[in-house]
Amino acid sequence: MSKTPYEIRLELLKLANEILVTPIFQSRDALMSEYQSKLTDQNRDDLQFPVLPTFPNTEDVIVQAEKLNKFVSQN
Repeated sequence: MSKTPYEIRLELLKLANEILVTPIFQSRDALMSEYQSKLTDQNRDDLQFPVLPTFPNTEDVIVQAEKLNKFVSQN
């Protein structure tokens, strides 16, 4: 069964979102792990909470999906 253009676009948006957020989750996890380990090792008064990377906005996801669509649509 073939997919409609709407279903294909939705899949591209989901994939684009996954591509963009996966490294952010990994970075946030690493920063939080480092912070947690420093909490046990150092004086808590000196420790600053890390600046966490932000998640992509809707426009970022759409731009990534358009790149994927362009790649998939090549002849």
